[in-house]
Amino acid sequence: MAPGKGEATTRQRLPCSCSKRSVRLRNVRYMERVVREVLPTLERWSHEGTRAALATVVSVERSAPRGPGSIMALSETGQIVGSVTGGCVEPDVVLAAEDVLGGGPPRLREYGIADEDAFAVGLPCGGAVRIFIEAMDADVIARLAAAVRDETALGVITRIAGPHVGERTVSDADGVDDEAAALIRAGHSGAIGTGDDERFVLGVAARPRMYVFGAIDFASALATLGRFMGYRVTVCDARAAFVTKERFPDADEIVVAWPHTLIAEAPIDERSAICILTHDAKFDGPALHAALKTRAGYIGAMGSRRTVARREERLRAEGLTDADFARVHSPIGMSISSKTPEEVAVAVGAQIIQTMRSHPAPVPSVIR
Repeated sequence: MAPGKGEATTRQRLPCSCSKRSVRLRNVRYMERVVREVLPTLERWSHEGTRAALATVVSVERSAPRGPGSIMALSETGQIVGSVTGGCVEPDVVLAAEDVLGGGPPRLREYGIADEDAFAVGLPCGGAVRIFIEAMDADVIARLAAAVRDETALGVITRIAGPHVGERTVSDADGVDDEAAALIRAGHSGAIGTGDDERFVLGVAARPRMYVFGAIDFASALATLGRFMGYRVTVCDARAAFVTKERFPDADEIVVAWPHTLIAEAPIDERSAICILTHDAKFDGPALHAALKTRAGYIGAMGSRRTVARREERLRAEGLTDADFARVHSPIGMSISSKTPEEVAVAVGAQIIQTMRSHPAPVPSVIR
C-alpha cells in the first residue's frame, strides 16, 4: 500500500473473553516465536498472490493477553492466522482488516478493557492494547522470512501516527537511529517516538542458544525440548563416535570438541543456556570454569548430590567462590522426581524458564 494518511486513532472498551495473562518484557521470547510461527503462512500467501491485512499489537498498558509484536492476519479469502488478544477484540479487528483489504487506509486502533466490564464475565484483565492494521507487503514478508532463516537481525519500522501513517523502512541495526537499533539487535518489538513521530519496530534476530555437553540419552531428550522451546541447540562431546546426527536429530549443530574449548570460542550471551551433562570430572571442571567466564543466563551441571559436593570441593581448591557456585544449577533441573531422559529434560527446561524469567536478559528501555 502506498503511504497515506491513516484514520485517527479510535478507542473502544469491550468486555473480555480471554484469560488473564499479564504481558511483561520478560515474555518477549514468546512474542518472537509468535512472529516466526505466523511468517510461513504469510510467505505462502505472498507466493500465491493472495492479498492480506495485518494487525499488529504495538503497545499494551497494564494487563493484556498478547504483547507488542503479536500478529493476526486476514487473507482476502477469509483465512485468519495468529492472534492479537486471544479473543477479546478479534471480531472488531477483523472488520477493520476487511476495510483495509477493500482499499481503506492503515489505521491505529486502541481498545480499552474496562475493569468493571471484564469483571462482569469473571475475567478481570482490565488494560489497554493498541493495534495497527495495514495491508501486507510481499517484499517485507520475504525479507523477514529470509532473516529468520538466516538467523540475522532485521527490523521493520512503521509510522503509526502523523501525516505519513503506514510508511515503512526495512533495515538492519546499522541503518536506523539508536532507539530502533537497540530493538533490532535484541530481536524485540515495541513503539518508539512520540506524537507524529511515533513508530513501531518489529524486530527479529537469531534464536537464543542452548549448549548441551555430553552425548548421552538425557542430552538427546534435552536437545529435542530445547528446540521446541525456541533455542538454537548445539550438542558437543569430545567423543566423535557418540555425537552424531543420528543420535541427536533435533540438534541444530553437532560439535566434536572438549566442552571448555567450545565454550571459550562460542557466541554466548545473557540469553544463552549452558547444560553440562558430561558427568565426568575431566570434562565437568574445565567446562564449568569456562562457562563461568561467560554471560550465560543459565548454567546447569548434572550429578548426584554426592557428586556435586565432591566437584564443588575440587573446584573451590581451584579458586572458584560462593559467587561462582551461585550461578550454577547443580544437580541440574528442578526437583520433580524425574527419572527418564524425557522427564529430566522437562525438569531442566522448566528450570531454564524459571531462571530466565526471574533474571531476564536486559531489554532496551525504549520498549513500552
